Amino acid sequence: MLKVCNLSKFYELKKHWYLKKERHIIFDNVNFSLNENDNLIILGKSGAGKSTLARILCFLEDPSEGEVWYENLNLHKLDKNKQRLLRKQIQYCFQDQKMALNPYKKIKNLIQDGLENFNLQKNDDLILEFFDFFSLKKQILEQKSYELSGGEATRVGLIRALVLNPKLLILDEITSAFDIKTSKEILTFLYDYQQKN
Repeated sequence: MLKVCNLSKFYELKKHWYLKKERHIIFDNVNFSLNENDNLIILGKSGAGKSTLARILCFLEDPSEGEVWYENLNLHKLDKNKQRLLRKQIQYCFQDQKMALNPYKKIKNLIQDGLENFNLQKNDDLILEFFDFFSLKKQILEQKSYELSGGEATRVGLIRALVLNPKLLILDEITSAFDIKTSKEILTFLYDYQQKN
């Protein structure tokens, strides 16, 4: 399903205008593959490039070298329109969901926009089912993202991704806004959801 081949990310930086560019390596020669229903956890210290790797897998950023293959398609060789069509299948939940959500739109519209982007019908029952599981009051649908706590915004981001029923879900430190009990509940839910879908 997903294959990462010799993936590297680096930036060429000059400390001063008169010096040669120096290569700042984020990560180098990363290789792995995932089959359907596989789970992968990437661990590393802060600044190790985990979020950069996630952004590359979702074609939000290009690699410096290497390839990302999904369903036998080289993601970074596709034109923007074909990449956009694949976004339903590959969903990414940002580390800071509050920054990722449009602050001027109501939550119900943010979820609706995601569905409309892929010509999907709104399923109020499914949305409310997710809201119920994630212990969100349905009144949040009428709020804007700046009115939410970090934990609420993270839950909304997950719901936005899950209503699309993606084949590949990339979570960037999704449990960092929660206590251990809530983190365990969310990870258990996601695992069970994966097994059913």
